[in-house]
This record gives sequence, C-alpha cells and structure tokens, in this order.
Amino acid sequence: MSSRTIAVIGSGPAGLAAGFAAATAGSRVMILEQRPAPGAKLLASGGGKCNVTNTLDMEDFARAFGRQWRFMLPALQNFHGDTLLDFFAAHQVKLVDIDGFHYFPESGSARDVLNMFLRLIAGLGGEIRCNTQVKELLISDQQVHGVCCADGSKIAADAVIIATGGKSFPALGGNDSGYDLARCAGHTVTELFPAMTGIHTAETWVHECAGIALPDCIARIDLPAYRKQPQRGELLFTHHGFSAFAILDLAETVARLLAKQPTVPLRINFTPEISREMWQQTFAGWKKNHGIKKVQTLLAEIFPRKLAAALLNDPDVTAARWKSADAETLLNNITDHPFTITATDSWDRAMVTAGGVALKHIDPDSLESRLTSGLFFAGEILDLTGPCGGYNITWALASGMLAGSNASRR
Repeated sequence: MSSRTIAVIGSGPAGLAAGFAAATAGSRVMILEQRPAPGAKLLASGGGKCNVTNTLDMEDFARAFGRQWRFMLPALQNFHGDTLLDFFAAHQVKLVDIDGFHYFPESGSARDVLNMFLRLIAGLGGEIRCNTQVKELLISDQQVHGVCCADGSKIAADAVIIATGGKSFPALGGNDSGYDLARCAGHTVTELFPAMTGIHTAETWVHECAGIALPDCIARIDLPAYRKQPQRGELLFTHHGFSAFAILDLAETVARLLAKQPTVPLRINFTPEISREMWQQTFAGWKKNHGIKKVQTLLAEIFPRKLAAALLNDPDVTAARWKSADAETLLNNITDHPFTITATDSWDRAMVTAGGVALKHIDPDSLESRLTSGLFFAGEILDLTGPCGGYNITWALASGMLAGSNASRR
C-alpha cells in the first residue's frame, strides 16, 4: 500500500475518480476545489440526471473522440463497459440503459453519483478542501513537490493530478486555471473552443420562434468535408439561433470553422421521418380535399403556428390557388432548409471545452507528464472531446482512475 500524499486539483468526475483511486491504493488524498462545494458540473450534467456512459464497445467509444482516440485505450481498458457498470452497482448506484444506448442512474439523479464518490473518499480517509484555489505548482528538478494556493499556503505532495476540467460554464467553476498550471510545467495547450453549445443564425425569423422545440431533426454543415456527418435529434429554437441535440455535437466544428471564416452554412431537415415524396402526397391531398383552406392553416396542424408561418412564402394563399413553385419552395424549406451560422454561444453556455493540454508530452499508460515527474492529468483538461451521450463523463472517470492509481505507485 502507498504512503504517498496526492493532491488532486478539481472535484469533478475526473478529480473524484482520481481521488478515490489514489485513496484506495493507500495514499493520503487531498482534493482541492475552488468552489464552496464539490461536483458542481457533475450535478448539472445531463440536466441533473447525469448520463454516465453508453453501450458502445471500447474501440467504437474511443473513436468518437477523433483522431487521437488510441491515447484513451489504456484508461478505458480498466474502466469501461461492464467494469464501469459493476463498479457503480457494487457501490449502490445502479446504472440503467434507458433507450438501448444511454446509461443513467436508476434514480435519475446526478446527486447519487456525487454522493457515492464523496462517501467512498471519506471512508478511505480522503479530504476535500473547498474554497481552495491552486495558483502555482511547486516544481524543482523536473519534479513536482506540491502546490501553492491563492491564500499563500503551500501543500506538499508526492504527486499532483490536474483535473480542473475546461473553461466552459464559468458559473459552475470553469476557467483557465488548469491550463495555466499545465503551461507553467512546460506543456502546450491547444486552441480552445466552446463545444456542446448553441449556434447563432443570420436569419432573424429563427429568433422570433424562440422556445419552439421539434422532437426529431437532422442538421448538417453544408460544406463538402462535413456533409456526410449529420446530427439527428431534438431541435430547439432560441433567441439567437438553434440548440439541443441536433446542434450540440456540431458546435465544436462550427467554432473551429468560424475561427477561419466569417460564417458557416448549415442545412436542417425538420421532419426526417417524413420523406419528400410523402410531403408531396400531403400537398396533393390538401389541394384535392382542402382547397378553400389556407396552406398556413393546414401546415399549422403539423408545425407550431409561428414556425408554419415562417416556412411559407404567402401566408394567405389557399390550397386550391397554391402554385407548384411555391409548394416546391415549402418542400425545400421543410426538408433541406439553408441557414447561415454567424457564431456559437459563449463560454457561459458551453457544456464542454474542445482542445486542451496537448497529448504528446503525456504518457497514455499512466497519464503522467513526460516533462514533470509526479504531475498527472485527467478528464476534460486534456485535448480530447467526445460528443453528447455519456462519452465525456466516462472518459473523465476512466482517466481519473488511471491517473489516481498510477500517482500512488511511483
């Protein structure tokens, strides 16, 4: 058993998992949290329900994180799939597959996940110090020896794990602090972008439909390299553009593109379950059976009234007098509507940070720095970002477990 002292910076899922793993190995663990209470982002995840993981096998899961996916495999081999599910079950938090893909706590509460880790860490003698902001790493001879806090106090440690998360959602503690610490230890931080967030459109009529939610839409970036990467799910009209699941996983790509060009073209199919041919048959039925009714009235039986009006060129035309060209325009507006994206939501609304500490100077088998001995990284702080659906929390937990156990073995 280890007799080492481990300082973990951050009390999100990565920090909690790291603290648990290190304490399990016998280390004295101090989790240092800048906020008044631990786990703020964890409690907010999944709308407070916490989508912990999903059903994908390990390789398919990792591939969802992009070209650097192989870096994740050592961590996932130890904490993914049945291993992860069995861990939660063994500690009285059963995870249930609610739809054939997503796993949530059976209780539907993220609080159960947080309380489980707090209970386990306390039971192993670990300590969580809140209202404690780390300002500096204490490093000499390429070895970390502890941290210096904002109040001037110093905490000696045999190893330090940076699990601060990203800069997204500053109201819940997101900031640049972890990146600043990494840079001071010689690490490169890649360009950072808001991810899993809403987008802004040039089309102002969208803003006037704020609050409208459609249950199933397909959105795709209308550029050659991205047309075969559509996203499907709920679509929410906002005061600035769009959000919800059809949009969230596009936001990172949009943000990266907007760093190079002023706008990004987008196309949306508002009814992917209804084909163009089916719509054409519906339109023909309106002309034949409802000629005296306004097309807008008929369309409002399918879409919210404000959206129906926005999709039509002529709100007063009746079905009998509706021109074929106008029907074709409506068909395109419903099934392949073009939009111009001008921005993403700010960091205040981003759920995840894309980019982070570059992986080239981190050992994937231990998550230890190759530049500073005794310095480890876990979770969102690293340059790995997954889509919605339990990916990022699983990675946070798996990387935390790996970092915590290895920090205790040195």
